[in-house]
Amino acid sequence: MADDESAAKIKEWQDSLFAEFTHDGVLGGKYLGPVMDTEPQVGAAFVDKYYGHRVLTDSFMDFFGETIWKQAEYNNKNGWPQDRPYYVTCLLMYLTMFRSFRSGELLALQGGYPLQGYVIQRSIKDQALALCAAANKIETFGRLFGWDGMGGDPWSKDQYGEVIKNRMKVEDKIVRNIVGKSSDLTQETQDQLTSWNRLFNWEAHRGLFTLFRASHRVLVDKKLEMVLGPSPDEMNETMYMNRCTELGWMILRLLPYARRAETPKEAAWDKKWKLLDDSFRMMVEGLGGLGKKIAPAIVELVDTKFAFGIDLYYFEP
Repeated sequence: MADDESAAKIKEWQDSLFAEFTHDGVLGGKYLGPVMDTEPQVGAAFVDKYYGHRVLTDSFMDFFGETIWKQAEYNNKNGWPQDRPYYVTCLLMYLTMFRSFRSGELLALQGGYPLQGYVIQRSIKDQALALCAAANKIETFGRLFGWDGMGGDPWSKDQYGEVIKNRMKVEDKIVRNIVGKSSDLTQETQDQLTSWNRLFNWEAHRGLFTLFRASHRVLVDKKLEMVLGPSPDEMNETMYMNRCTELGWMILRLLPYARRAETPKEAAWDKKWKLLDDSFRMMVEGLGGLGKKIAPAIVELVDTKFAFGIDLYYFEP
């Protein structure tokens, strides 16, 4: 009886919400409903407008997924390596990057929210730099996660706090050694990458880019209507698109590290990797041809710190 009463109350609550917040009998209401209708339209326009970029990014994502899938298949068939305890963690870091990259794509391409995808790109950037540090023997996986020297479970509250502090120290070291003052990159490139790194934070913290673009629409363009949903904005779109290209190139350079040395060589995989690498370079250098100073900085970064090729395989630093 109690269960029946509970179910009846829940049904009454749902009906009251449905009656109050639907519009013409459709969930979403008078104000959310039009936003939901607009989102896929703005996203589709983004796809059509930058077709060349979409061809490259979708091709890369398919190759990214193929690499993870085939490596997992090989491991399941032949056994996961017992002499390399962090290999599982490493491969799952690639899986995390794949999901993060794809979720940013969904926000931009199906929702029309490229700047919100930009927030996710900040996390992808950090994930790529961490794997780059391992592949360059700058850090070990234990130190990447702050686990070294902490002993076994269960950890105390103080130990958990120490793990967080350790991880923050390592993240600071990674930035210094890969894009910062200890990187041996040219000063011009370091300056450009410092600004590049900070721009991710602007949107990730308080949504400042979204705020400033909305303010520009109202205060400068004098478009005073309050637009709740997304609207086409070339600056937002190109910011997201350029970061996609740069991060995609970095991840591609790291993909060989996802494979164990025992993995059979595959000529088709090598061919795809080289084709994508050439394509990313062409896209970034093309951005430089338009006068964007970040482009040569990204080229130097990739050629110096992500200087990996198809002959790289997983090892534990």
